[in-house]
Amino acid sequence: MNTKIRPLALLCLRAFALFFLFSACVERIDINTEASPPRLVIYGFITTDTAQHAIRITRSTGYFVTEKPEGIPQATVSIGYDDKTIELKESPMEPGLYLTSSHIFGIPGKTYTLHASLDFNGDGDLEDYEATSFLPFPATLDSAAVTPSTLVNDFLQVVIWGNLPEESSNSFGLHLYHNNVLMNDSLQGFRIFQDDFVVNKKLIALPAFQLDPEDEDEKLTSGDILTVQIGSFTTEYADFIGNAQQEMRGPVPLFGGPPANIETNIRCISPGFQPEISGFFTAYSLDRVSTVYVGIR
Repeated sequence: MNTKIRPLALLCLRAFALFFLFSACVERIDINTEASPPRLVIYGFITTDTAQHAIRITRSTGYFVTEKPEGIPQATVSIGYDDKTIELKESPMEPGLYLTSSHIFGIPGKTYTLHASLDFNGDGDLEDYEATSFLPFPATLDSAAVTPSTLVNDFLQVVIWGNLPEESSNSFGLHLYHNNVLMNDSLQGFRIFQDDFVVNKKLIALPAFQLDPEDEDEKLTSGDILTVQIGSFTTEYADFIGNAQQEMRGPVPLFGGPPANIETNIRCISPGFQPEISGFFTAYSLDRVSTVYVGIR
């Protein structure tokens, strides 16, 4: 008697076994796509720039909603430090956007407190919200240049020279402007680095940005002006940005932990009502340096 199984029969047996295995594990799963209750979102900052600084107060929307979040109007908003108070006024063009006057600027070494009073749940009673941020001392940029990339073939790089502050915040952000147009204006493009690996707090030909000549947005022409901006951030704000970027990218590996709400420094100080809150208030210092691109010889 021939006890050998022919190859075709063997394949059939394996296919049957796999079918039985997976069919036995199938279970119907109903995913709840109902929107969660809206959250209060407060986001804004004050910097060392002399400018109109903004605080935006909105109500969150559902995941599948494509409209812009609803601004919360008629709030009382202020930013204080020491014994001084800066009052913000609501924009007549955009409900929920609160602005300082145009001559306001932040002072390094000061601690700023945001205060907002508003009726989030519509019961006729105002709730009070607060957040506090230290304004770190600035990094200084001396010069910048465009050179062939040392990291990616056929790319260009923007390198910078400068110094980090002695009283360091440990976290710094970089932005690049091309002819006064911000190139990395998205959350994904937000560049943050730590000063742990910067020797003696000196930036010496640091490759800040890589430019692809084949990308129309990054392609340079002789005479173009490139401006590098460096911001000195608190560790708390750097963590906030990093966590937001991680949640946007999704878990790694694919079946990692579930999404989580990003930690906020906004808190409700009114007793009783405690809404879900998102957003962040921060203070940071800025410095900039520009270079004119003349081509690579």
